[in-house]
Amino acid sequence: MKRLIPIISSFIVAMSLQPTLYAQGGLEQRISELSQQIASEMTIHQKTTIAIIEFSDLEGNVTNFGRFLAEELITKLYQTKKFKVIERQLLNKVMEEHVLSLTGVIDTESAMELGKILGVDAICSGTITELAQNLRVNARIIDTETGEIFAVASTNIFKDESVIGLMSSGTGIGSGKTRKELPKKASVSSVQKVEANGFTFELVECKMLGTTVICDVLVTNDHEDRKIALYGSGVYGGSNRSGSRMILNTGNEYKADLAKLGSKHSRGFWPSENLLVNGVPTKAVLEFKNVTPKPTVIALLELSCKSEDYFTAQFRNISITR
Repeated sequence: MKRLIPIISSFIVAMSLQPTLYAQGGLEQRISELSQQIASEMTIHQKTTIAIIEFSDLEGNVTNFGRFLAEELITKLYQTKKFKVIERQLLNKVMEEHVLSLTGVIDTESAMELGKILGVDAICSGTITELAQNLRVNARIIDTETGEIFAVASTNIFKDESVIGLMSSGTGIGSGKTRKELPKKASVSSVQKVEANGFTFELVECKMLGTTVICDVLVTNDHEDRKIALYGSGVYGGSNRSGSRMILNTGNEYKADLAKLGSKHSRGFWPSENLLVNGVPTKAVLEFKNVTPKPTVIALLELSCKSEDYFTAQFRNISITR
């Protein structure tokens, strides 16, 4: 029995030190294992260029740990000397300029467009889920030609003090934009009014029916009677102009499938055009179809119009009702 006491004591001490020992070596080891999984899948599928998206939580929020994880994977994949890896700041700049999805789970359309812009044949994105003692990291490797996932990788990371600190700081919507950097006056609203080109646009409501977002706007002509055109998905003959669009707080952009002004409907690049009598509000409706997953806030709603010339009317931070 006396011989067992030192053994038992050593075992107890070892068990008490296990979280500390795991924390010291675990993070580096787990990220290395994750990068090795990704590198292996890249090699198997003959992919040579890759962009790493900042990892987010399940709600699309990116913390400093999600950014740290992306930086580490970039470094480790570059060190293999097998792949061309896009620098993170360049990636974020391109995503912002082209209004692509900024969350950790990138959508198919954005993945394909990003592949064309950057010349990469694979994109790695993923999520971080907090569990009791660990973080579960799930990575998805996407083929930029098809927008489909061709491989996955995963690991568990112990939540030591440094990891907890990174997880609790820098929470934002991705690409270095934290919620602290958002304008303080940007409160979420469902009713707004803007003036543009002598017209008053009053946003009545944006609601979601199934997978379609419908926005109702009242348009009032503040000058003498004149015509105004409202464009849907595009502008005929205007290659440098965009049709009416909606950008969600996730960064996903949708073009208007339908633009209605009074009794007139848009068709393709042809707008709905109507004569607006001075001071008489006319109802305009914009419909955006196949919107998934269900959004709660529209970051930007932009109406593309033409009277004497092209102009836009913009609403920001709009709550969506159901």
